[in-house]
Amino acid sequence: MTPKRFIILILSVIVFGLSYLLISQSYPIAFVNWQPIIFSSFKKDVLSAGSYYQKILETYDKNQAVVMNSKEVKQEIERAVLDKLIEDKLIWRELEKRLENNDLKKMINDKIEEAIKGKDIKKEVEALYGISLNEFKERFLKPQARREIFESRLQLENNLSVGGLDNWLKKIKKQAKVVIFLPGFEWNGEGIIIK
Repeated sequence: MTPKRFIILILSVIVFGLSYLLISQSYPIAFVNWQPIIFSSFKKDVLSAGSYYQKILETYDKNQAVVMNSKEVKQEIERAVLDKLIEDKLIWRELEKRLENNDLKKMINDKIEEAIKGKDIKKEVEALYGISLNEFKERFLKPQARREIFESRLQLENNLSVGGLDNWLKKIKKQAKVVIFLPGFEWNGEGIIIK
């Protein structure tokens, strides 16, 4: 293979790879201690949260449902989702340091099963969040289970001071290396803010 063909091959692979990332929306919008937050995941969480708030407003105050169309509300939902994804990455990383991977998976699955045991929530989840039950477990129940497991773990280790998990998160957020690529948002060492 000539050097010219080799360069063309390498450039073709790079262009194909970048095209795939853009089309599949699999590109990072942020890094939390070098762990990526992927745009497609962020987008799904934003759409689910938006769907939830829209349904709640339609149920309790139809006159306020139009608020969901405002730019400010959409930005706040995006900010809150991104902040929550960052917190989850930080908690997950700490859990992985403290527990065996198999134990952690079992504990998370047990928490999820305990939360939905005996309940048929499939229709409610689809109606409120606009996602499947499996996606709901992955996007909402798993992060909550990790959070609860980690809080329990800190209590067992006697590392949970007054203020609990929130104080621990403030400390860890200040130490975290967070890089945001999503326009309109930035990390201030305590959380995501809207520029």
